[in-house]
Amino acid sequence: MRIATNGSVAAALWAVGSVVAFCAGSAAAKLLGTKLPAIEMTFIRSLVAAVMVAGTWRLLADLKKARDLQGHAIRCLLGVVAIFGLLYAVTVLPLALAMVLYISRTLMMPIAGRWMLGERSGPLVWSAVVLGFAGVLLSSWPEIQAPDSRLGILAALTAAVASAGSQTTVRRLTRTNSAPLIVLIYSAAAVIGTLPVALPSWVMPPLTDWPVLVMLGLCAAGAQLFAARAFALAPVGMLAPLDLLGVPVGAIMGWLLFGEVPGVLAGVGGIFVLLAALIVTITPEKAAGLRRPVEQLAKA
Repeated sequence: MRIATNGSVAAALWAVGSVVAFCAGSAAAKLLGTKLPAIEMTFIRSLVAAVMVAGTWRLLADLKKARDLQGHAIRCLLGVVAIFGLLYAVTVLPLALAMVLYISRTLMMPIAGRWMLGERSGPLVWSAVVLGFAGVLLSSWPEIQAPDSRLGILAALTAAVASAGSQTTVRRLTRTNSAPLIVLIYSAAAVIGTLPVALPSWVMPPLTDWPVLVMLGLCAAGAQLFAARAFALAPVGMLAPLDLLGVPVGAIMGWLLFGEVPGVLAGVGGIFVLLAALIVTITPEKAAGLRRPVEQLAKA
């Protein structure tokens, strides 16, 4: 019992570390958002992550073991769209709101699962999805009034949709591929795919910004690898709710680093989204399919 308990605690700590690293990377992108194009940050983020993961030389030899190439292609495309959308969103929206909108991907998982994997969900899940989308509308309403923020909201929601599809594809890929291999293929594909788009608008970062850029990439790789480690130690159903910590962690970082204080509507809407996402995550019919330990989760 003690071993199992210790394993669960370690898994929870890895999962929380993944959330903090992801939010820290988003905060780093926000710091650089007024200086660099989002597509350039997406490229540099992916490059640093790819170098880190490729440091495990055994993985390079394992590339020939990759299976389900179509699934990898879908995962890479959706993952790049998700990260580009999120990085753009955090540059124009309060960090807490960007995280709320991005976390709404959890509400889209039943839709993606039904469409991509043929999974069925019950009335409780679909009711939570409706509640969550009402929360999304409520939390984003103040920013919708500002024309400069509308594109950011659209980018964040696009990122959420793409991330839901990406994570659903990851679940399919883990049946035949290891999690580190999924991360390596995604990071390498993101580097190759974003470079041609980033070059025409490339802005040479000043030397003082490179530490923040490196931090952006390190946080990206750390978030993925920490999550993979967590889900190798404990069932997905136990750890998935911890992903929702991204909203309060993002709010705290937004307050400390940028002086952002969410308004009443944003706060109430965020609570609705978190409650709905929690229901979707832990409802029995979903948990039944998530109890097995899985060596995943290559987050977008």
